[in-house]
Amino acid sequence: MNRQDYQKSIINSLTWLSTQVSVSNKLNLTDINVHSENFYRDLLNLAFGYNLQNINIIEPNSAAIDLGDSNARIAIQVTSTSSLSKTRHTVEKFIEKTLFKNYDRLIILNIVEKTAHKISSVGDDSYCLDTKKDIWDVGDLAVMINDLPLEKIEEVSVFLNKQLYVKPSESLPRNIETILRLIELISDEEHPAVGTGFLDEPFPDEKINQRFSEHANFLKQEFLNLYQDYGAVLDSVEQESDIGPVKIRRLAQHLRIYSDKILTECNGDPRRAFAQLIENFINMLNENGFEADSGAAQFFVIKHLIKCNVFPNKEVIRYV
Repeated sequence: MNRQDYQKSIINSLTWLSTQVSVSNKLNLTDINVHSENFYRDLLNLAFGYNLQNINIIEPNSAAIDLGDSNARIAIQVTSTSSLSKTRHTVEKFIEKTLFKNYDRLIILNIVEKTAHKISSVGDDSYCLDTKKDIWDVGDLAVMINDLPLEKIEEVSVFLNKQLYVKPSESLPRNIETILRLIELISDEEHPAVGTGFLDEPFPDEKINQRFSEHANFLKQEFLNLYQDYGAVLDSVEQESDIGPVKIRRLAQHLRIYSDKILTECNGDPRRAFAQLIENFINMLNENGFEADSGAAQFFVIKHLIKCNVFPNKEVIRYV
């Protein structure tokens, strides 16, 4: 049971860091990537007995690798980009700089979730990287750490708790963070709704008072009930945070596609669909390790319903 408890703590810590890096990168806050190099250096040294050094400190902006252990002859690149093109570039630079003479193995450590490359290897006769064994992410680390002796797992758990502890006073209020995370979640450029959309001509009166006339009072009352607590919060987030018009347009587009799908599944009942939307979004946030403010999520959805970004009036069109 101790092993299980420590492992849960380790998974929570590594997943939290992965999420922080992913969201920070979307907001162009890349300092966290630099700090991650030393964090993973210390973690890997502790867990697996390496003597990794930060190569970037010795040789700033070193090509191909960030960490190296000359005795174990292992080199590691810590990255938040998991694309095949990034993997190819890393291996090409590793070969170009003849780093294979100093290191027998190159590991690409993805801070975020890795991409499953279809090809089995990258490189040439001088050096070849195994895309199955030599590309790691949080999941791989968790599995490897779980195979360690119990005492070592406890050490890793203690290390992570110390390194990744966040003071409550430094965190955003939960209602604000809920809205920010929803915006990031729905405006993701890899969202399955990319390439589809609705005509941008909202008709709130036709929607609320005519299309959903049987539920008009409920929808209006929900908006009024939540506005007092969350209206100013959402306005502030949308106006003062560095979200940008492109992300807002993408959010509206994806929200229309997804909400229309949920409305269809609920046989056109906006009350059921409204509740289902909120439940789905909260579950998505919870899966990423964040306990969402349900009131903030409700107001976010109801406000976009009023703006016709939820349950759109128009037929779907596809942009060519």
